[in-house]
Amino acid sequence: MKKTTTERIAVAFFYAAALFAISWFRDSAIQPNLWISASDFLNFPTINDPKTFARAGLEVADQGWLAQPSAWIFNLWPPGFVLLLGGIFKVLGKEAPFLVVLLGLTIITGVFMLMTVRRYLSFYVPVFLALLLPLVPFLLPVTRFFLLQPVGLSFGEGFSVLFFITFTFLLLIAARTGVVRYAVAGGVFLALAAYFRSQYELIALVLSVGFLGLVVLVLALSFLLKKKSIRTNGSTALKAMAICVLAAQLLMLPWRIYHYVDVGRWDWVQTQDIVIRNALMSEEKLREMDGGFVVAGGGHLACKFEPDFCGKTEPSLFYKAFFDHFGEWIEYKASLAKIYWFPTIRSFPKLLAEDVPGDYLGNSVVLILFAASFFFLYLIRRSSDFLVYFWMLSSFYACFFVIFVLVQFEVRYFFLPKIFSVFVALALASVAWSARVSRVR
Repeated sequence: MKKTTTERIAVAFFYAAALFAISWFRDSAIQPNLWISASDFLNFPTINDPKTFARAGLEVADQGWLAQPSAWIFNLWPPGFVLLLGGIFKVLGKEAPFLVVLLGLTIITGVFMLMTVRRYLSFYVPVFLALLLPLVPFLLPVTRFFLLQPVGLSFGEGFSVLFFITFTFLLLIAARTGVVRYAVAGGVFLALAAYFRSQYELIALVLSVGFLGLVVLVLALSFLLKKKSIRTNGSTALKAMAICVLAAQLLMLPWRIYHYVDVGRWDWVQTQDIVIRNALMSEEKLREMDGGFVVAGGGHLACKFEPDFCGKTEPSLFYKAFFDHFGEWIEYKASLAKIYWFPTIRSFPKLLAEDVPGDYLGNSVVLILFAASFFFLYLIRRSSDFLVYFWMLSSFYACFFVIFVLVQFEVRYFFLPKIFSVFVALALASVAWSARVSRVR
């Protein structure tokens, strides 16, 4: 027991040192100083979202919550990151180097995530590989930039990414070991991810619906094929999934209740209203409102395909335009996908696909791993982990298909799918490799 504890402490320090060292890389030309104060950060030339979070954090530190003129912020974003910033400013002062604090908290969260991934990989690969493989995604610019560098830290979404990866591997451990606490912990981390960014609430919802569909599929197959083994072999995984999504949904209930009391809606956030409004605006109107990025990302298609709908606000018109022009809509968004997958981090947030070999190679590797993950999934179809991976991948990518089709593209919207794809591909490859070694033996 003492040896195990000592080993875990040593591994934790190793990962902390590795993340700290990696955090000194700079993959973007324009980065604020880590020691910048909030007041100076508000004057730094970056996009508006991080500045909005910083202002809201200062307000929470002053008043304990957002005042009425700023209440719209919690209609567009869940409260997690703003409350975290508010706590930092409250405890350490408004001029505290908040990015340094965020880096420290990110490293702590990252260490726990890496140790969780290591624990899972240790079931399938040698100890040395299990130790090093979790660090492989940090060789890619997108992971370093979004999770550990100043601009990425200022968005706060790195916490959601780390929480979500942790949830994924805690659930995989729970499905393999049958230990309930891992499934509960997975649900906690999934809920935490949603409290920091709204798209994770949609992922949690799709996972919940996907779970019900998976249960029906397993029962149908076991009945039609007359094989109870299908249901029996998957029972541990299904139990872990059920506990996980139930824990997540219960923990997310308080914010839904808050919104219902505040605005009479159970929605997690109200960003869909803005998406629909933008889609029904003309290109000229959007550009006048500094919404050129919406046009560039294909967020104006309802008005583009149905000019008579321009300037209107009814959601039904948005969906009518979408379904009436489904093929054109999909084709248009598909034509933009390559542009938004390959831009260099050096120009973030601008959409400039410069000839930067490192970034282009990194994005190409991620794309290859994304495709390879489905091949690896096929290879492990007889593994006890297959059900979890099948449910996770089908729900995750289905969710992002819907998001990418209906919402305008932005470069950072591709960051989570890229990082998730790398971690999952490495894990699937490890399971497939272990299965092959076992067959050979």
